[in-house]
Amino acid sequence: MIGTVNFKDVIAKRRMVRNYTDESVDADSLARIVWAGRKAPSAGFSQGQAFVVITSQATRSAIAELAGEAEYVADGLDPWISRAPVHVIVCVSESAYHRRYNEADKLHDGKETDWPIPYWWVDAGASLQNLLLAAVDEGLAAGFLGLHAIPGIRELLGIPAEYEPIGVVTIGRPAPDGRSRSLNRGWREESHVVHLERWSDDWAPDF
Repeated sequence: MIGTVNFKDVIAKRRMVRNYTDESVDADSLARIVWAGRKAPSAGFSQGQAFVVITSQATRSAIAELAGEAEYVADGLDPWISRAPVHVIVCVSESAYHRRYNEADKLHDGKETDWPIPYWWVDAGASLQNLLLAAVDEGLAAGFLGLHAIPGIRELLGIPAEYEPIGVVTIGRPAPDGRSRSLNRGWREESHVVHLERWSDDWAPDF
């Protein structure tokens, strides 16, 4: 059986969690979460996404050190990076897309697409979202820390030059954590972000 939670509940419950208990993550649950990340779409089925799954305490602590967790904790916050029992590093290869779109069925007039949108980043984001949702579906929680906050992670994990790590998904059982101050901004009005047929017309679903 895959999934334990109604899909709408998964969407509603998903949030970035920044504190975890010390309880380990079941191997089967972790395998399903990573499977969900792999099932994300990729342009031309380029499959440029890749993942580094980390459960070693020593490696998780090293990532936390690179991320400056000590300073974070000194500000009165939880050591959520080192405490999370699982890290999944989401990576993507731009080269995989160029290789795929230089194959015969993807060429246009003998040329590769101009890539007006860098879809490798879109697809990496899709994998990230799948991981976050799959964690909730397993009765767990997840957070995300962008690569910009973790200098040296490529060298630590031996990630090949072809792949660009975008950040770390932390996974575990949630412990009490503080509400993000960003949430004080509240949700934007639906009429400002969802439009029906034309931008000038609001979308007002009846549910």
